[in-house]
This record gives sequence, C-alpha cells and structure tokens, in this order.
Amino acid sequence: MENKVLISTVGHITKVELLHTIKSNILENTFVLENFEPFPGYHGKNVPSSLKPHHLFLVTRKSLTYDDVSRAAVKIRQNCQLKFGARPAELFIFNQKLSAIRIKELDSFEKIPELQKWFIDEGFFFMKKKNYNNEGLIKVSKHFELTEVQEGIFLDNDNPLMSYLEVPVHLSWRVFEKITYFIKNNISDSNFDAAQGMIYLKDVMDVVRIYRKDMEISFLNELRSRYLEEIRKISL
Repeated sequence: MENKVLISTVGHITKVELLHTIKSNILENTFVLENFEPFPGYHGKNVPSSLKPHHLFLVTRKSLTYDDVSRAAVKIRQNCQLKFGARPAELFIFNQKLSAIRIKELDSFEKIPELQKWFIDEGFFFMKKKNYNNEGLIKVSKHFELTEVQEGIFLDNDNPLMSYLEVPVHLSWRVFEKITYFIKNNISDSNFDAAQGMIYLKDVMDVVRIYRKDMEISFLNELRSRYLEEIRKISL
C-alpha cells in the first residue's frame, strides 16, 4: 500500500508464560511474580537479558482499570527516580482470575520494594504471598503505536521486533495455541513467538502479535495467510 496508516490506540495482548513467585527483594508477605521467558516461541540474541527483571506482576487484592494504573504510574514517575512501565493485567492461575500491575523496564530487582511502597501510597493493596511456579494465561492492557504497512499487517513503532496480523475472529486460547502449533510445524521458518491481541479502532480488531528479529513483509504475509487459512478451516 502506498499510503502508510499511523495508528495510536489501546487494546490488550493475551499469552501464556511460565511464571514464578519472587521470594526476595519484595515487601513482606506480598505476591509478586516474574515470567521466565517473555517470548517463549522465539530464540535469538534479541531476547531480553535475565540479569534484570523481565516482566513483573504485582498481584493486587482488587481488579484494576487502565486509567487507575496509568494515572498512578505517571504520578509515581514524577515524584521518584524509578524508571518503569506499568499496565493493568489479568492472570489466570490457581484456577482463578487475579488482577495485577504488570511492570517492565525496572532495572533492578532491589527496587521492587520501593516501587511497591509508591503504589501503596497511591491506594493500591497487594495480595498476600503465594507460591507459584507454572504456566499462566496473562492478559495485559497496553498502548499501541502502529503503522499499517500493508492491508492487515501492522508494525509496532515502539518495538521493531513486534508486528500484528489482523484476523477475522476471536479464538479461544486453546484453539489459537493449536493453530499456532500446526503452523510452526508446517512453515520453513518457525522462529517466532505468537500471542493473541485485540486493538480498539472504530471497531474491535483481533490480531496475532508476532515477536521476531527480522520482520520481512513477505514472511508476515505468508504467516498471515497461514492463520487465515487455518481459521477458515475451523469456520467451515
């Protein structure tokens, strides 16, 4: 397409990750999780280093809104020297849905207690510590800055390793996982991580989020065609 379309909006990403409880460098008797691999389907030099926290989840007692977390994060950053990003998240673990503040870009585990105290000062209450070391389904709200480079294909302006493929329907995680597994086993280059996404435009747009070093448009075209074909099969 000749005219690239720039999009600034919000939505969410849904994915399964391996989570574990952090047992030190947290406020006493609070529940904090970290993911082992933020992009489990991709293996390469661009995977974030484990020397710093990947994505942290400060599990809260009550459900959260995008506005609540975003306003609190802005205020905290204005009043302290911590660098971090914060968004609301839902975690599906222990056969229940839990709410959390997803933290990224924090440069040290030792700064977690300080950050927790700031959020407590803003009226957030954290759940008591639980031990968890298993996969969990995660739904994270986020802001998107995108460029539509071709019909149905969007590049992330904030992260060159991410792109989004528009698909016509929302799938259950189990069906999405099954389709992705099939595609990965029937494509020449399977080194990518895939997650589900939903983006608010004039209408809701369902997408597949792709994480990969080399975002050739030809590869993204092939990948989107594969997803569309598998979705068509289950819709017949």
